[in-house]
Amino acid sequence: MTEIQNNIVVPVDFSGNSENTITEAILLSKQTQSKIHLVNVIEFNDWWNNIIINKELRDKLNEMALQNIKNITEKHTGVSFETVVLFGRRHEQILKYAESINAIFIVLYDKHKDENESKILGSTVTHIVTESKCPVITIKNKIVEKIQNIIVPIDLSDNTELQLNSAIEFHKLSNAHLHFVSVLFKGRGTSNLRIKAKAQHLKSKLKDLQVPFKVSLIKKQNTYAYQDILEFSNKENADLIIIMTHKENYGFDTYIGAFAHQIINLSDAPVMTITSKAAHSGKSNVMNKFVDPLGIFE
Repeated sequence: MTEIQNNIVVPVDFSGNSENTITEAILLSKQTQSKIHLVNVIEFNDWWNNIIINKELRDKLNEMALQNIKNITEKHTGVSFETVVLFGRRHEQILKYAESINAIFIVLYDKHKDENESKILGSTVTHIVTESKCPVITIKNKIVEKIQNIIVPIDLSDNTELQLNSAIEFHKLSNAHLHFVSVLFKGRGTSNLRIKAKAQHLKSKLKDLQVPFKVSLIKKQNTYAYQDILEFSNKENADLIIIMTHKENYGFDTYIGAFAHQIINLSDAPVMTITSKAAHSGKSNVMNKFVDPLGIFE
């Protein structure tokens, strides 16, 4: 029986940031037996560009981009790469390509981390993180040679189970220690009791699975919960944070919508996000090992 080939998509723009992204993707490819697809998108934003850019110019741009990608791949011997150049809106082409090859991850670099800039996610990152049908890993400047500590913030949403299962699957690949954490809010007794009950259930489940883990409930100290989680993650030397990108309805049970945005934006460690589209895409491929390894959503 032929072994399934897993695929990881890495958008590249030939900046120095691309090297960080590729380094992380190589680590993941070794852990997941995956081929890395380096994708460069030459962005055409409107119909006028598509008219004035003729085939000859497209071919020239394609040739130049492929040469630039080749210059990158030559630095990484022994790694399997697929290279592709696409034309169109950046996020649309990346998402379409990832879906066409059943990618298990998209690995992105978010440039918006400079202390002198407004700390907001780039538009391409925002589109991909919120629309992807596979998990997305967003990195900043921290290079993680080995994933040893995984932080999983938990809330009261039903989708939290997906984070837990994804963390368990990552443990199988990396033998990483799993650290689940939730913030207790002052004056929210009922919600806090529910969080404590959920944490106890989680402990029982993980003990049965014989997974190395720790569950922490921390009291809210900062203005926003994401600040407490980021401080906790730094203290625990997080190598990866796993979160859901829920839709918000302004309730405590789904506060992680805005929470997720801030974690991705401000975390030094890579952040893996899972959308509802990824969880319920209906695909029967290896990606399900990360969003539903226990088969509970079938």
